[in-house]
Amino acid sequence: MAKNAEMTPKTNGTTAQRFDPWERFTQLQREIEHLWMDSWPFTPRLVSRVPVMAEAYVPAMDVYEKNGNLVLKAELAGISPDDVEITIEEGHLIVKGEKKAEKEVKEKDYYRMERSYGSFYRTMTLPEGVKPEQIHATFKDGVLEISVPKPVEKKSEGTKIPIVTM
Repeated sequence: MAKNAEMTPKTNGTTAQRFDPWERFTQLQREIEHLWMDSWPFTPRLVSRVPVMAEAYVPAMDVYEKNGNLVLKAELAGISPDDVEITIEEGHLIVKGEKKAEKEVKEKDYYRMERSYGSFYRTMTLPEGVKPEQIHATFKDGVLEISVPKPVEKKSEGTKIPIVTM
């Protein structure tokens, strides 16, 4: 058997193809561009062939222990503290928010407005016994820092069970 034949998976005599969830959207975008350009033949070709897909925003986060506290630091540059929400639900610390950016360029014969949006949602399981009222959060220079006091662990000394002989 040839090397290429070994590397190409076959299913019922046909070559298997990788599923691309954005392929249909890209095809639809091409069809709309084609329709638009056919309808308006004198329109300058300003429409670019940039794939239409949402950009996921996932902020970098560090979690570490310091001075008996769990510390979570998230880099949220360009995000307002008003666009960030911190909640505790069923033993999980949830940090969610939205990044919004607008860039406007105005020149003599040129105008461009770009907008981008992205929401994020991060969750961390909290140790059992954490008291929500003791959790503190600060936001400075685009960095969110959440300090969670670790609960005091109770050391069980065990209970001696006497053995009764019969």
